[in-house]
Amino acid sequence: VPHEDFHIRRFDVLVGKHGDHVGGELDALKCLQRREADACAMLDFNWDRWSADGTINPDELRILATTDKFDHCVFTVRDDFPPDKEQQWLEVLFSMSYDNPQHREMMDLEGLKQWLPGRTSGFDALAEASALQGEN
Repeated sequence: VPHEDFHIRRFDVLVGKHGDHVGGELDALKCLQRREADACAMLDFNWDRWSADGTINPDELRILATTDKFDHCVFTVRDDFPPDKEQQWLEVLFSMSYDNPQHREMMDLEGLKQWLPGRTSGFDALAEASALQGEN
């Protein structure tokens, strides 16, 4: 049970600006490596990248559990956001092609091959995990 069986430590980086998963996850990893924590969470993309570049020594750390796949790049706008600007953004976003080397570089950094339309389904595991942490 969170806050009883274990303590949750957050590593919020750039929250409220545009979100972050690299900086916060790297901070959590460094905390683990300093033995200030017993575990940390990160995207598989970061585990793979940091294992390849030597940031993580896979002989010293191991994966305890994985989640089902989930949407991690989610863009939202306020209700009063101008519809023409939203449409312009979507057109630019969906015009990106993994076959274009300039687009591919950024898409590889995000761990994706194409952008998909937004949806409100598929977030059950995230909602459940947030509820367990008291983050409703």
